[in-house]
Amino acid sequence: MKNIFLLCTILFALNCNAAPYFGQTMSFKQPDGTTVEVKLFGNEYYMRGEGLDGYTLVRDKNTHWICYATLSQDETELVSTGIVYHGKKDDLTPLKTNINLPLHLDISEKAREVAMAKNKKSLGTPSEKENTKTAWHPVSGNIKGLCIVVDFSDEPGTLPMSEFNNFCNDLSYSNYGNNGSVRKFYSDISGGKVDYQNVVYGYYRAPLTFQDYEQMPFGQGATEILGQALNWLDAQGFDFSTLSTNPDGSIMAINLMYTGVAQNWAQGMWWHMGSYTGFSADGVHSDSYNCSPANDPLELATVCHENGHMIGKWPDTYKYNTTTGPDGIGDFDLMCWYGSSINPVPPNPHFRSNAGWGRVVDVTNYNGLNTDTANSLTCYKYVNLNDTNEFFLIENRMQTGRSNFIEDQGLTIWHIDRMGDNQTLHHEVYLVHANNDINNHYDACFHQGFNNEYGITTTPESSFFNGDPSGLRVWDIGTVGNIMNYKLGAGQAAPSLHLNYLNISGDNNSNGFLEPGESGNLNLTASNFGQINSGTATITCTAIGTNSGYVTINTPTVNAGVINTSATTPFSHNISIASNTPLGTVISLRFLISDGAYSTYITRQFIIGNQITMSNQQVTTCSAIFYDNGGAFSNYTNITDLTTTFLAQNPTYPVKLTFSSFDLEDVANCIYDYVNIYDGPDISSPLIGTYCGTNSPGIVTSTHATGALTVEFHSDEAVTGTGWEAIVSCQGFSNVNDITNTNNIEVFPNPSHGLFNIQSDSEIISVSVMDIVGKEIYNNSSFAKSKDEINLSDYPAGLYLMKIEIGDRLITKKIEIRK
Repeated sequence: MKNIFLLCTILFALNCNAAPYFGQTMSFKQPDGTTVEVKLFGNEYYMRGEGLDGYTLVRDKNTHWICYATLSQDETELVSTGIVYHGKKDDLTPLKTNINLPLHLDISEKAREVAMAKNKKSLGTPSEKENTKTAWHPVSGNIKGLCIVVDFSDEPGTLPMSEFNNFCNDLSYSNYGNNGSVRKFYSDISGGKVDYQNVVYGYYRAPLTFQDYEQMPFGQGATEILGQALNWLDAQGFDFSTLSTNPDGSIMAINLMYTGVAQNWAQGMWWHMGSYTGFSADGVHSDSYNCSPANDPLELATVCHENGHMIGKWPDTYKYNTTTGPDGIGDFDLMCWYGSSINPVPPNPHFRSNAGWGRVVDVTNYNGLNTDTANSLTCYKYVNLNDTNEFFLIENRMQTGRSNFIEDQGLTIWHIDRMGDNQTLHHEVYLVHANNDINNHYDACFHQGFNNEYGITTTPESSFFNGDPSGLRVWDIGTVGNIMNYKLGAGQAAPSLHLNYLNISGDNNSNGFLEPGESGNLNLTASNFGQINSGTATITCTAIGTNSGYVTINTPTVNAGVINTSATTPFSHNISIASNTPLGTVISLRFLISDGAYSTYITRQFIIGNQITMSNQQVTTCSAIFYDNGGAFSNYTNITDLTTTFLAQNPTYPVKLTFSSFDLEDVANCIYDYVNIYDGPDISSPLIGTYCGTNSPGIVTSTHATGALTVEFHSDEAVTGTGWEAIVSCQGFSNVNDITNTNNIEVFPNPSHGLFNIQSDSEIISVSVMDIVGKEIYNNSSFAKSKDEINLSDYPAGLYLMKIEIGDRLITKKIEIRK
């Protein structure tokens, strides 16, 4: 039986699918046939069950009863206590209040990461779920996917195919309270640009019982069924080339839905999205698939969410691991939390515009009144001209239609950084909250009577991520309504001055890095995008921060004169770096332009020294800073195998690596993440050592005839450390401020909740800390002792860079705050 369907990934009534869980309640069966109700927390990769009384639950491996759980000694596993759980909403008398266990018990953060990685691997996570950033990916026209409906001898299907057809494809579908079909949803949010249909086959009777598949590892039963069903379709003569495909020839969307209710959360036949690459026919092949229940009532929400991955290539914006902070978006985005199971919310305007849906109006240099129609698929974009990956999106939203279940209404302001990642502290998609509280989405919108202005002097304020003023001012924001009026810009005709950093030129060795003892030109441009010419403008360059003494500004002031409207003027500042500047020193420079009435500035950070990040390469140098492949401000990546060889400029001066910080995943025998260092030009050279955890290599010097050292780096699929920083020098070669010994400097604990102890065998002169965008958040130049504690507990979870000045040395340490 074959029908044309729209997106038949049908969802169970409680949204139990590949989506976030924030305490949703679901019924599960006990071995005696009775049901209990369990709250679920997590995602498809790791999920924790909790009773209505707040105690953590597991299904006992021996008795199969859902029982209260305790924690294993190493905090890596939830273990059954044998005490059976009987909780139900309509009968609270069996709930426990006297169990000698903590409420909301969970395994350690590291164990959760390992569990998530294991399940990702077992599901064969498709590329669109591996990506945590989005790119421009236009989607339009007719899209055809494949949907296969499966039942089992012990779980026969009950719904007629006509119901599936209507749910998927009927533009006026309203059964079970749904607001249209999934086809209608995608038509609405794309402004009619997409007509997404599926060819549906069913019922396909699986060869084993549902209970047989339930006993298999997570995802294995679903992929076995999918492979058999695809071969079954092929034997019937189905032409797979009629389906929509990705550029690599993979089928864009395969939807597998089946009867039966999985009884183990994130195990067995639990619903999920994954990758199955074991089938090909008619010049195309399988890859992404989504599975969901073929039971009633049918609901839209998770179906739309999962196909956002497959069709739009959008990542999740909810947090897989809440230790990196709240998502800060809530029900304002389909890919975070979709508001209503029967009327899900649209995607955020960044993802929508990446698909080419709706209209984006550039207001970067606009100065005047704006009229914004709610839910119109139009958003207004204000761009960081120094980094076009960063911008703001402004959009009027009302609680009507597809946006009926957003948590507030009024003007939404989104801060976007294409290089960010919503699974980290530095988000790609961030909703600026008018109440300045990203945990409370009910007052997230700007409007008259609450918060009617957003600018550099407001709370929250409109700086770019690195702290520089963006120049964005949205003010006199009107009342909530289908039409909202608000002002952008200065409110009167004025120049709009902008500075744009270009590059470094004229440095002594022309490698584009500032190094100790070098001078160079910092090249910028000044522009006026306003409505009138500027006054006579001057541009000043100032060194700021704790390391300003290492910099001499040779041309501190440049006269730019009058900058006409739409004009751009190039200029440069010549600076010199002191010869005694330690490699790895971070200097901060502020460039300010002013015509007496209007001014703005940008700040740029420069790491002194030639910077080398871990990759497959050979490098000849006696003066450089060597980082893991995450660079100075990011953790290294998972699933990595890289080799870097450092060749000596002259074998008389062998290469020396001095590690000032080192932190990899820590496990016995270094079987997960490790660094191997070889004494010579390749990995066949003698092995000097294998290092992981915080077991730093310290100082390593080549004894090979070539003077070379080779570094091999491996990381597995889960859990990262902060990585490393090392100084590359050559033994006996004096053209570098070398670190003679770093093992006597400790920062502990690391990671920590915010309190860090610093201990050294010599006097600490100063300590500074910068965040991931290079903004200095802490500076103390009055230690005058060899041991102290600094408190960063007011700062959010994430990765930071600590610089410790001791005598003539400047030591770098990556530190991590965990909440």
